[in-house]
Amino acid sequence: MTTVVDQLREWQAMGGPDLWTRAWDHTVRVVEGPLNGYSITIDGVIIAEGAAGLAVALYVLAAENGVEPTAVTDEQVRALYADGVTGDERQAHWEERLSALGHANDPVVRVWRIVSHNYADPDGGDDFDFSMTRWGRGYTDGMARLRSRFGISL
Repeated sequence: MTTVVDQLREWQAMGGPDLWTRAWDHTVRVVEGPLNGYSITIDGVIIAEGAAGLAVALYVLAAENGVEPTAVTDEQVRALYADGVTGDERQAHWEERLSALGHANDPVVRVWRIVSHNYADPDGGDDFDFSMTRWGRGYTDGMARLRSRFGISL
């Protein structure tokens, strides 16, 4: 059985700068206890994407502020998620910050593309099965689930 933490470690193994690795390590330490072997099946993928979004947030905030990921506060992460803006605006803001840090097509951006993919609501129709379909972006939906269901914060 593959767990959410297994998936996180797989994404971390894609490589990247040292600060990125430290952001991943901190993220795994924060989520592994509350998730306690949570399977990747069903909504585990979204939860993993939420945790990967946390790693991106920790990395961006640590890099911008010249601190270790462990020094980033929950308030800073919440502010980065910026309630009150559209999903497209939030995503553009994060991408601008990653670009300003010099990321183009590297492991940081490859993970970002996975977790920020927008699963748009399809047009529907009588023959479309909505029961196992997801909408939105994993980094936001997954983070909301990490906070509400597992009580995860920094």
